[in-house]
Amino acid sequence: MLGRWRILLSRLSGPAASGRLRRTDDDSAAASPFDRPSDLEPSAPDPLEIALVEIETGALEVYARAGLPTEPGHYRKPPGTDAWTFIAATLSPEARFALTLEHPAEMGWRFARLQDLGARSERPDLKASSRLLRDIADLRSARRGLLTVDHLSIAMELGGAWRALRDSQAVKPSRLTLKPPAPPKKARTRRDKSSEAR
Repeated sequence: MLGRWRILLSRLSGPAASGRLRRTDDDSAAASPFDRPSDLEPSAPDPLEIALVEIETGALEVYARAGLPTEPGHYRKPPGTDAWTFIAATLSPEARFALTLEHPAEMGWRFARLQDLGARSERPDLKASSRLLRDIADLRSARRGLLTVDHLSIAMELGGAWRALRDSQAVKPSRLTLKPPAPPKKARTRRDKSSEAR
């Protein structure tokens, strides 16, 4: 039994393991335990994030075609205008409350996040895009915590809604119009000039 422990110990402390388990003098002298290694490569996005980015890109294209902003963050719209103005990427609840006190809704001011800009539109494609952007934001915030069955349901609905929006955008109305063919004209019969002379 003691022999097995010695073999295991020699494998762990041998030359092959020294780079993995033991610190070298160079590492311990120059590095602080709070320093972040600079040679780490960013990890590749997972399949869910790739799908979310694709759906988000399509929804933002619909926003762009409608003249709405596409940068994530908070926006405001002054009274009497249709243009949304970017405020900030993130705002605390206190800052949002202060803005609504300074610029009340009764005076015509409107505030919204990017994902909410198309929600009150009369256009179905903008409403659908707004819903997609809200669902994506909800899923991304849930991924930081614990995903539940409700989040899975949202993800499945998100996929179906995205396909429906994408398919509706694929068939664009054409300026060409189709008309029924004109009725055929009666063929003219050629009259013989010699019979007219008689």
